[in-house]
Amino acid sequence: MVFLFLSACANKPVDVFVAADGTVLTGELQTIQSGTAIFAGGGSAEVPESGRIWCLDGRTFAGEVTASGGMIRSGSSSIPVDSVYLVVWGSTEIYQGMFAVDAALGWLDTGIELDKGEILSLGSTGTVVTETGTASPGGQEKFSSSTALVPGATSGQLVFKVGEGQPVAAGSSWIGESPDSGYLMLAVNVPQEGSFEPRGVYSVTVKAGTTGTLPGTVVFHPAGR
Repeated sequence: MVFLFLSACANKPVDVFVAADGTVLTGELQTIQSGTAIFAGGGSAEVPESGRIWCLDGRTFAGEVTASGGMIRSGSSSIPVDSVYLVVWGSTEIYQGMFAVDAALGWLDTGIELDKGEILSLGSTGTVVTETGTASPGGQEKFSSSTALVPGATSGQLVFKVGEGQPVAAGSSWIGESPDSGYLMLAVNVPQEGSFEPRGVYSVTVKAGTTGTLPGTVVFHPAGR
């Protein structure tokens, strides 16, 4: 129901709040105070005591969530609403881990099992050397190869796939819903065969959790998300 509404309002992004009983509030979020979210026009809904904020840059915070003046806060952390990807109440547990992704070793199985639609955040740093030169996780924009692990991505770019699904170009930072169900796989995009042996490692931080599809959860989607 939420996704149908968002599609219908594609030309005019609005904040969307889904309450625990399925009630949908839309418009502009005014405040979240004392366990109540209030929207412009007078609509309101209760929120549980603890929530989790997912930021567009991959950061995530959990605790009591408040909002006012275009800012959302959790504990000592405060960020603009337009820097938020999603807020979930009632189901705040996440998986978080760090992995070393070697450019020479192809796909790395992280052992993290995801369900399609779960929220996934990737952040990576480091430097690798491929046959086209030195690269960071964002890859080399001028170089791609039909013989690469992921032909649609650039040389040296961090890529991922879930289960047997199609690979996705992640770069240095990526956040969104898991495109498939299965184990999360990470790799550096380099030619699968060649005379040059790639070298170097990316350090990749992975965070994963629910988008709020479990019974009793409450979800806030900022405008445009």
